[in-house]
Amino acid sequence: MNKRFFIFSLLLCMMEAAIQAAGFSPALDGSMMPYDFSAVEPLPEYPAGYRPVHISYVARHGARFLSSPKKIEKVEKYLYDAAKHRNLSKSGEEFFELLRTTSDSTGSHWGLLSPVGIAEETRLGRDMAGWFPDLLKSGRVNGISTYVPRVVMTMYQFNHSLERSHTHLELYSSAGRQNDSLLRFFAVAGPYCEYRDSGAWETIYNRFLDDHVPTAPARRLLKVSPEANLRKLRKMTMEMYGVLQASRAAGFEPQTDRWFSEKEFSACWEASNLLHWLRNTPTPVNNSAVSSVAPLIRRIIEDADKALMDSTASQAVIDSYFGHAETLLPLLSTLGLPGCYSMTEDYDSLAEEWKLQDITPLGANLMIVYLKSEDPDAPVMTLLRLNGRNIPAFPEAPLFLPWNELRSHWSDRILNL
Repeated sequence: MNKRFFIFSLLLCMMEAAIQAAGFSPALDGSMMPYDFSAVEPLPEYPAGYRPVHISYVARHGARFLSSPKKIEKVEKYLYDAAKHRNLSKSGEEFFELLRTTSDSTGSHWGLLSPVGIAEETRLGRDMAGWFPDLLKSGRVNGISTYVPRVVMTMYQFNHSLERSHTHLELYSSAGRQNDSLLRFFAVAGPYCEYRDSGAWETIYNRFLDDHVPTAPARRLLKVSPEANLRKLRKMTMEMYGVLQASRAAGFEPQTDRWFSEKEFSACWEASNLLHWLRNTPTPVNNSAVSSVAPLIRRIIEDADKALMDSTASQAVIDSYFGHAETLLPLLSTLGLPGCYSMTEDYDSLAEEWKLQDITPLGANLMIVYLKSEDPDAPVMTLLRLNGRNIPAFPEAPLFLPWNELRSHWSDRILNL
């Protein structure tokens, strides 16, 4: 191994270990939890006579810095206004300093992959190369991504890591707004976009906020705590959570236990978990996500069918699609993958069956492995892996499922959800 690369890897491991040891459980970071490599499972033994021939890979970008200065501006204004009225407590002064430190440390890197994210994508590419050495000796790797720089960098870093191990691969990448209808469908004008902007989810979320999210973290930033407008205090608590939950992803030491009790932080995680479920998956409230994500599902199916029919030397060995949490959440729930889909109307217990950090942590990915047999009459089989865990396509399905059955199952869900 290159000496400089070894030192870089060692420093990253040390940094990650220090970050993991601080604060509350990384699971409470929710959508901002870095990828959990400790949960990755080995590949299962393939059916006799079968070998991998193609991979579909749908991924969220890796760990990043806070997406923009707007993430801290609401809290800054809240504290600045309190300071003008000499109502800032010692804790408020310290949190204000934390915001300034966060801003200074982020510098011009708002929204970009952090060193943690670069390390994630380096390892994800290296792991794939190690799992499928025969498949990835040569062939075509197709990749598309959204125009967002952190997503583009995720695709390039992942591909670079593949190429380090297999230099005979042919890499073809497309990044830009031309991919919006497939990968940023959640932001394209239409019923789903309108629902996400202002839909029935708001009433449910605000009621949950009133019932579950504490005012205490926001109150502690003030000398005299106002009794009026409790929802404003709860929303400010959620803004504080939004800053702190991103610490590990940015490579900063988390200080969650300095500002929250574990129970308070967990309540904010539950509210965030509910919000992502309501806005980004088909639910009893609204199912417009299904028709919006359907083109991506059809594209994955079409690309796989095309690759499986190709027997030339330039056959596509990987078709990859890089997007956001808002890309994967509607996709995984519409596909009906275990743990990713819920139609509960008991919002208080949602977090018992639907956990955001298990579905779309930073660096999240769905890998579909296609296998062919030495027997030309045998069906193509598939294996699904979500964030490094082997999963069935639906609760009663076997781990290895014929592709024609999986394709039909997914097509039926698009039509019937």
